[in-house]
Amino acid sequence: MLKRLIILLSVFILLLSLTEVSLAANTDNHAVTIQVSAINEVSISGGGVTLTINSATAGSEPNSSADNTTCDLLWTTNQTNKKITVVSSLGAPKFTLKALAENVSGGTAASEATLSTTAADFVTGIATTTGNCDIKYTASATASAGTGTDSHTITYTLTDI
Repeated sequence: MLKRLIILLSVFILLLSLTEVSLAANTDNHAVTIQVSAINEVSISGGGVTLTINSATAGSEPNSSADNTTCDLLWTTNQTNKKITVVSSLGAPKFTLKALAENVSGGTAASEATLSTTAADFVTGIATTTGNCDIKYTASATASAGTGTDSHTITYTLTDI
């Protein structure tokens, strides 16, 4: 009889422990954290631009040459107080090159910039947005500058105001 009681209690304890195990594995949870870092990206869409100055009205300086269809500028930032600047790599240009942001979305176009090795504002008022604009380049020359070629590498930078 005692032997039966011990076996019965052992089975009962075994069944109870199985019930606890199945209840413990029925649900669980954990924490998930999302961390977003600073994002400041800028990209030029389109290829290289060639501006050709090849005409003038008699008695006047050569006609300027412009292009506003070849390149677009795109940007993304999740921060405030940003602007885009523009700078040329050419230290002593023979001819004048200007850049202007047109059809701006996600910021405010700055005034047309005469490009040099000193950064100039291109788009201002950028904050937590995606944006884009057309890039308009205008080249001009004087008759006294003669003929030749200027080759610029233009850099756009998304930076703090």
